Amino acid sequence: MALEDFLRPSESIQYRSPTLVEYQGEKYYFYITDARLMWHRRKGLIFKKDAFVAAALESVREISYKEKGLFTKKATIRFDMKEGNKREFVGKPDSIRAIYSEIQPFLMKPET
Repeated sequence: MALEDFLRPSESIQYRSPTLVEYQGEKYYFYITDARLMWHRRKGLIFKKDAFVAAALESVREISYKEKGLFTKKATIRFDMKEGNKREFVGKPDSIRAIYSEIQPFLMKPET
């Protein structure tokens, strides 16, 4: 099953991470659509299985970014959700920094 099978009828992918990022000990590609955050991976050599998780963009309350390490740097992006849970992704600094900068326009709320 391709990732496009998980998209809603009018939903389109706006961004895909260039490298895999880690979420709860597993490696995923991270996607930003016009409505959701999605992470997806295929596993299995012969019998392919999809692992897919999504969260609505409007449920993101805050995001934070940090880097650690001197020689082997790792970056972390954390999404604080309105439901009270947190989603953390770890990966190469360039990849995580790109996710952080790409998601900013989607989370900007118009002032009223």
